[in-house]
Amino acid sequence: MFSGEDAFNHVTDDVDDLIPPPPPPLDDLPQAKRLKTEGGSVTTSQASQDAQQGADQVQAALEKILSHISNPKKFKKASPLLRELLGQGVVTKAHSNLLFEALKGAMRDPTLAVDPTQTIEFQKLFTVASKHAELFSMRQKGQLDVFGLWGVLRGQLLTDDSFVYNRVLSRIKDSIQHLPEATEDDDEALLRVKERLQEEANGAGSSGKDTAPQAAAPPAEDPEADPFGLEQIIQKAEAPKRERAAVWSSRESLAMKRDALLDCLDTARSRYGLAWARTSTDIAIQDLHNNRTKFCKSQQPRIDQLWRFVQDQRLRRKQGPSAKEARRDTTSFEAARAEWGKATLSVRGAVGGGGDHRSEVWLG
Repeated sequence: MFSGEDAFNHVTDDVDDLIPPPPPPLDDLPQAKRLKTEGGSVTTSQASQDAQQGADQVQAALEKILSHISNPKKFKKASPLLRELLGQGVVTKAHSNLLFEALKGAMRDPTLAVDPTQTIEFQKLFTVASKHAELFSMRQKGQLDVFGLWGVLRGQLLTDDSFVYNRVLSRIKDSIQHLPEATEDDDEALLRVKERLQEEANGAGSSGKDTAPQAAAPPAEDPEADPFGLEQIIQKAEAPKRERAAVWSSRESLAMKRDALLDCLDTARSRYGLAWARTSTDIAIQDLHNNRTKFCKSQQPRIDQLWRFVQDQRLRRKQGPSAKEARRDTTSFEAARAEWGKATLSVRGAVGGGGDHRSEVWLG
């Protein structure tokens, strides 16, 4: 049976006191909680009560994780707890919104996904989340696809394995090939999302604290001001609309997917110093340039910049390395071999041709 205490004992006190342990799976409820009858069955009321208690515990755990996971200093502690909840299978469709907000909070700053100290945890978290796609709505899935590009593929480009690097670039090229042609509506959608993200970043920066979304406090009851309770009815009716507005639309997700693909190729460009990465990076950026019409007009200058970079590098390779670059890339063995190649040899067979000719006398 799952023990929340054992799973959480590796966390420091500041997080331990705030995040309650997840409940055990419903199939492993202790027998003490079951109604002892002759047939050993559980009554409907008891089962529903246990299920509700477990769901409340999961909700409480997700809320605490949500309040910490957006903090870069606490991400490496909160993320494993979220993966633990998903791995135990206690998160259900009823918790999908809280789970999505937690993943959204983790990706508040996409640049952290390529931080060498956190990139592995980002890859683990969003890989696990992708295995629970049934918990999310279609719009949430579209936004999580973008998070996957930032959190998984972009981080994998930092590998030292050429096979993994080439495989990731192949997936990126395949995604670019399947993009539709960009329109003015896509530019407007991209602008809307960028403005919204900027507002969220400014709000988080001004507060200086974890900014987990919280429900607004209900107004004080005033029977005279609202005798029929219409204000509460209106708030409940508008809640789903606010929730949908917090999730990107399909067009907005597609526009941000284009942006995430460009971010991935920017990361590939940073790996250009590795000799084994140059050819595949050249091909990927050239393929990107050939499909530049599939990107928004505001994104095309980034594509042109990447293409100019590749052209400049190809021209430099044709001209050959400079003396400084040649010395930098030369190993100690190659330098010694170059010195040996300059040594003069006599006709007597590997005997030094310079000096005072003592070797010739000794050889007779």
